Amino acid sequence: MSDTGNNVPALPDDYVKQLMSGIADSRAQTIVAGGKPFFRLLKSGKFVFGQTNEEMQPGSRWVVNIRAMTHGYSCWVDGVLEGEVMVPMTQPLPRRPDPIDGVPFKDQRGMEMRCYDGDDQGVEVLYKINSTGGIRAIAALLTTIYDQLARRPAYPCPVLRFTSDTYQHKKHGEIATPTFHVVGWANMNGDPDEGDQPALPLQQAASPEPAPARRRKAPLGEAPAAPAEPGGPVASAQTHIGQRRRPSAA
Repeated sequence: MSDTGNNVPALPDDYVKQLMSGIADSRAQTIVAGGKPFFRLLKSGKFVFGQTNEEMQPGSRWVVNIRAMTHGYSCWVDGVLEGEVMVPMTQPLPRRPDPIDGVPFKDQRGMEMRCYDGDDQGVEVLYKINSTGGIRAIAALLTTIYDQLARRPAYPCPVLRFTSDTYQHKKHGEIATPTFHVVGWANMNGDPDEGDQPALPLQQAASPEPAPARRRKAPLGEAPAAPAEPGGPVASAQTHIGQRRRPSAA
């Protein structure tokens, strides 16, 4: 690198090709969150996001950006993320890396979402899922997205409501698992599919009184169970929600 003259040899063609291939592979294997807060399910069964564990408002709806869905593996050792390989879902699932300190890499899926309504309206988050229950839930979601792409590809983005369930683990006790309810579909701009699904109102009515900081968010309303419809349930009965109403004050 010290030669500043004009007789600098060019890189060999084969080296250029290898370097370009390596850069392309590195870019494919690296997912940058873009500063979005992480969305996750606590052991208590509550969904939270961000470094301060801001609680998701129960009943709020989140639209998934299907272009930002990823799959791959992660390795956690003693509560520390030691390795992660994630690629866009448009690419084949990469090879599972070798274990780290004897701990194997587990399947992981990721998706970016934006909140449609309520106190969190407009918030964008990154949800990475590697629990057994979470992988099952997102596998069912992917099946529903696949069916939607074949049926109505102009509106490929699922609109979700989240609830949680629990089961008893012999070693770890009660374990919380996520449940995804598909309540509508949107295009890539986030506009709801009003021609095929009930209209999804995007504006949240103002609260009758200001909310104190860090209060527990009041639910937007329960998602009632409905008979299965084309596309099927996603870890729960599929529901369609119309106009929201906050519970009346006591």
